[in-house]
Amino acid sequence: MESIFQISGCAIKNQVKFATCTLLDAALTRWKSQIRSLGPDTYSMTWKVLNKKMMDNGLSDNIYGSVKASKPKTLDETIELANDLMDQKLRTCAER
Repeated sequence: MESIFQISGCAIKNQVKFATCTLLDAALTRWKSQIRSLGPDTYSMTWKVLNKKMMDNGLSDNIYGSVKASKPKTLDETIELANDLMDQKLRTCAER
């Protein structure tokens, strides 16, 4: 995502709005849950601040550790991995 911001010349203040327009399926669902938990001011955060808040507040310790240990190279890889792990966790909880 960062490379898209750079190529398109997206202003820092518009990066979160721009990125949310590209979300689909599970990523869009996850984003909507973040908006509910972080509040509507999320749209005015910088991309860097939002990423930190999502990692600090949005993932359980074991999922955060798994994502961090895998060392994803891009934000998209990070989001996809976190979403997959969250989906797996939710399925496990639903089965119980």
